[in-house]
Amino acid sequence: MGRKTQRAFTLVETLIAMVLLSLLMLGGALAYDYFTQNWQRNKGSMNDAMQRHHLTTLVQRVTQSTFPKVIYKDRRAQQLAFYFLGRDEGFTAVSSASVQDPALPAVYRIFREQKSNGKWRLVYEEAPLDGVPLEEADQTLPFNFRRVLYDDLEALDFSYFGWNNYDERRAMISAENTEELEPAWYTTYDGLQRVAHPLAIAINMNGMRWLIHVPDESMGVLAGYTSDV
Repeated sequence: MGRKTQRAFTLVETLIAMVLLSLLMLGGALAYDYFTQNWQRNKGSMNDAMQRHHLTTLVQRVTQSTFPKVIYKDRRAQQLAFYFLGRDEGFTAVSSASVQDPALPAVYRIFREQKSNGKWRLVYEEAPLDGVPLEEADQTLPFNFRRVLYDDLEALDFSYFGWNNYDERRAMISAENTEELEPAWYTTYDGLQRVAHPLAIAINMNGMRWLIHVPDESMGVLAGYTSDV
């Protein structure tokens, strides 16, 4: 019976194996580093998206609580109107809730700001009415909360749906009315001049429409201040 011979790895084979193992370890280290960096970047983006979603949910709650607030247009003459101002660049309204405190009413405004690149950002600001009675249009209010809702918008504008003025709205509920009057869309809506409040507000962003509905309570609210309604 012949004697079996054992063959060991040569030095060259060992060095080649070590080089291959080193390359595998280097590749694994690079892949892990890329994974961790990508994870941190995606985690930051995910956190930003979650915070933005939470903010827009709170703002939607505020807009859904918008109501027609009666104020004095002229206190001496006891002339009443509504606290609302809508322009093509944004609007100011009153809500029974605020982002900072759901139990507090607030005056809020949503408007656009143009950036240096020509695009738009949609901004939300509010002034909580904590022990501050809102009675006149020219009151100074503490706008202490500001957030950017959307950024880098190509197109952004506002429109308002409502009655042209108080007289038309009143005529529609009058038994003597013979005209067919209907609310319409406007690019501007001033509650002081029209003595009316819009029934809906549209924020048009990049072809999408954010629609805010407001209860049709203007006549009833005014009736609580005057018998001439």
